[in-house]
Amino acid sequence: MKIIKAEQGDIPAIARIHVEGWKGAYGGIIDQAHLDGITIEERAAQWKEWLPNNTTLLACQDDKPIGFIAFGKVQTPPPGTSSIRPLYTSEIYGLYLLPEYYRQGIGRALMQAACTTLLEQKHKSMCLWVLDKNDRGKGFYEAMGGQRIGKHMIEIGPTKAKEICYGWRDITPVSSAL
Repeated sequence: MKIIKAEQGDIPAIARIHVEGWKGAYGGIIDQAHLDGITIEERAAQWKEWLPNNTTLLACQDDKPIGFIAFGKVQTPPPGTSSIRPLYTSEIYGLYLLPEYYRQGIGRALMQAACTTLLEQKHKSMCLWVLDKNDRGKGFYEAMGGQRIGKHMIEIGPTKAKEICYGWRDITPVSSAL
């Protein structure tokens, strides 16, 4: 497996991973009709806007994209965060894999690569949001050293869901081999 920086030509693959990753992660958590209605074409159109505004890394196996992680400056700060002296300066916007590649160390490798890049960009801390009912995701982020630091309610289609924020005050350990 190798990890590369995504480019515009990778948008169709990112959109496919995003859609399949959502269905794998959120089935039984959010409204199934809403999940079924998400299309690769819609996600690709969104990624044309999103990709220039973040850093996205692709995990590839045999030159086939199988997962991605997107990150950058904090966009959704944890509750109580000061804008003057923020505790968390970067955010993971999304980490998704094709479901057949779960539990193979790919998410860990993507987190490690993202934290290495964030350190190069002079970030020392990060946060991310995960649905409270996404037990696999929460377990993964806790295993990676994330601490629960906040929560809020969101709407995904007709579903109202609680999101949990995980934070890392120091991402250096995540960037090194775990």
